[in-house]
Amino acid sequence: MSDIEVCRSSVIPAPADRVWALLRDFNAMPEWNATIRASRIEDGPADRIGCRRVLTFDDDSVWTHELTGLSDPEMRLSYAIVGTPQPMRIPIHDYRASIRLTAITDGDLTLIEWRAKFETDREADVRERAGAVFQAGFDGLKRRFAPLR
Repeated sequence: MSDIEVCRSSVIPAPADRVWALLRDFNAMPEWNATIRASRIEDGPADRIGCRRVLTFDDDSVWTHELTGLSDPEMRLSYAIVGTPQPMRIPIHDYRASIRLTAITDGDLTLIEWRAKFETDREADVRERAGAVFQAGFDGLKRRFAPLR
């Protein structure tokens, strides 16, 4: 098993404070990521460190994420996977991720960076799926905020 990091970034056509208002809601992922069909919060509210979101993905798999960090000044949230489908199609362990926004003042845009670190013995498969989930999120945010321009 090896340690892997996946990092993707994009530019969202909206001011960072507007994007952050959506992303900081740990239960809002279905609103901006088409790979997520449903989300529910356990041990909430959705902005409390330690709350969990139970996500149903587009492939019917169910994953549980725990909110491990939330910083409004830094526009950053962090989470860990604490529950996985059984059996797992693609095994991952010790998954930790963060999403960070940075205001781009030229054009009032937002830089979004999504990073994940984990262990797996199927690196190519996990990189592909993580990249697809991250990109679906970026695409959804661009669609959601494009009308603001």
